[in-house]
Amino acid sequence: KKTNQSTENILEMLRSIATLGLLCLLCAPAAVVGQGKSESLMVAEFYPVEGQVQLPEGLKASMVEITLTVSGKEVRKSFPRADGAFKFSDVPPGTHLIEVVALGYFYPSIRVDVSAKFNGKVHAAWAEDRRKVLGPGLVIQPLKKLDYFEKRQEFNLWAFIMNPMMLMFIFTLVCVVVLSNIDPETLKEMQAQAQAQQNAEREAAAASRKKQ
Repeated sequence: KKTNQSTENILEMLRSIATLGLLCLLCAPAAVVGQGKSESLMVAEFYPVEGQVQLPEGLKASMVEITLTVSGKEVRKSFPRADGAFKFSDVPPGTHLIEVVALGYFYPSIRVDVSAKFNGKVHAAWAEDRRKVLGPGLVIQPLKKLDYFEKRQEFNLWAFIMNPMMLMFIFTLVCVVVLSNIDPETLKEMQAQAQAQQNAEREAAAASRKKQ
């Protein structure tokens, strides 16, 4: 009886081991498939962002640098091709910022929204004004040309005449011209009046001193 009981225990143990092995074999393919799906989802979470920088005449692609700030953290830099086209690979979903630095030109900063729900669809608009949306192709155009040197001021005749030194010179010249055209007798009378006025001022000053 003891032998039969031990034999039954061994058989029961073997059945349990066989059942566990079968379960492991059945679960292994599902785990592999699940892992493959998770890996494919991880790969699918990164998308390319492509666009083009409009290059005005005289601006070469080598004079342009494009910066992508990923979710406000990671900074990537790139240079456009000869036609201005650029591409950033492996961009995660989220909100990012594209900035263009070009010699002699100012470009707007572009806010880029990459959607995971719509398989990496890109929505681009100005960072300062989201109402200004960029159409398909993400073409970034320059806003204005930069002037690194101050423009030389043009000659202003009125400003030249109103200069204090110039006004003093003009006043002196007018006085000389007017005095040169005065009749000699009139000039003598004017000089006599001026001399008489000076004498009167001196007498008045002397009288005030005597009273003191």
